[in-house]
Amino acid sequence: MSLIINDLTKTFHKASAPALDHVNLTLEPGIHGLFGRNGAGKSTLLATIANRLLPTSGDVELDGENVRDNEHAQARIHLVNETLPFLFGMRVSSFLKREGRYCGGIDGEAAARMLAAFGIKENASYGGLSLGQRQIVRLVAGLCLPVDVLLLDEPVNGLDAANRERFYRLLIESFAERPRVIVVSTHIIDEVAQVVERAVILDRGRVVDAFDAGDVASRATVLVGDEARVNAFVHAEGLQPVAVERMGRLATVTVRGHVDERDVPDGIAVSGLGLQDYFIRVTGDGGTAGKASGAGDTGNAAGDAATAGSTVMGGDRDA
Repeated sequence: MSLIINDLTKTFHKASAPALDHVNLTLEPGIHGLFGRNGAGKSTLLATIANRLLPTSGDVELDGENVRDNEHAQARIHLVNETLPFLFGMRVSSFLKREGRYCGGIDGEAAARMLAAFGIKENASYGGLSLGQRQIVRLVAGLCLPVDVLLLDEPVNGLDAANRERFYRLLIESFAERPRVIVVSTHIIDEVAQVVERAVILDRGRVVDAFDAGDVASRATVLVGDEARVNAFVHAEGLQPVAVERMGRLATVTVRGHVDERDVPDGIAVSGLGLQDYFIRVTGDGGTAGKASGAGDTGNAAGDAATAGSTVMGGDRDA
């Protein structure tokens, strides 16, 4: 099973920049993290996959079928996002059955077990629940539907810390029982870093990187030292700057790829990055993710990072 996104572009207004700009991805069964700053295009991408928005160009295919206006394909895709249904008079049990009608049924036993874990009763009034509890009901419904693609847009909004942890555990258990494509779009990257298997980073509507989440340490290296010394090393080794920070004569330069500490001259400290720190650097204002020229084009790594204007990295475009 595969979900293939082909050259997808979405423009809301002719005079504005595209919300999605030629996005290409292939998503196989797994838990994928979709990360981006505010306005990066994450919600637009998920809504387009779910046929809630129509693309300006490009298409989305599920096992070779175009999902646009395709009821068979759409029944295999479910999106949980910030759009709250106005079904406040319903019981939770009725809400779950309603969701199941659109997707070929629902696993009632699993739903009851998950709701009990959160302390929510099936005969409770949906409208009488708190905002966070209503979100939990919708997440439980998504996890218990027999869909092949589950899209979760900011799933833990409104959930307290204990319920977020409980949700992540149920998400992993649900995937283990029935592998499928699950996409989690969230700003709380540190929390999901140990949950997601693959990471996709969007910036200004474009995919700037897509990689195995466990390999994030090899995506970039942080070099800290005297600015002139760091710049000379970056230039000599042909390294590609991703981001630069300065404090007096001290420079912190993030470069693309892994750098062995044994190859670095004295006076330059070397460290790796976690998923959230890597995300911040490749999408930050000082990032060079979109610089198309080769690494080491100039002797001033800091200058490269300060002047880069776009955000397409030279790495994989496919997840």
